[in-house]
Amino acid sequence: MNYSKKSKLILVISVIYLVFFFALSTGLINAILEGVNVPEGLTIVPSRSLQTISETIIMTLILFVGVFGSFLLYRSGQSNTPKTQYGFLAGGFFIITMSLILGLMIINIKLNL
Repeated sequence: MNYSKKSKLILVISVIYLVFFFALSTGLINAILEGVNVPEGLTIVPSRSLQTISETIIMTLILFVGVFGSFLLYRSGQSNTPKTQYGFLAGGFFIITMSLILGLMIINIKLNL
């Protein structure tokens, strides 16, 4: 197998693994089992025991945004010029902060009964 094909295969497998891991860690099983008990029209249910599929998808996307911010921090160490390093650092910390704030806002909605 060609090196390029191997690296693409590894990238695809890694992304599939991350999607599966993040979906499970954000409550996919709970959303599948308890999602039928949720009232219609709610995206985020203000309950710790109930969860919708859309809520799981939103939390998974927030986790991917945080991973992208971590990737930008990693790229800041790989760049050669200080201007690029500072840009990657600022962007990475900004994106991680935004994903953290969004995640905490959703948790705040869920805990306020």
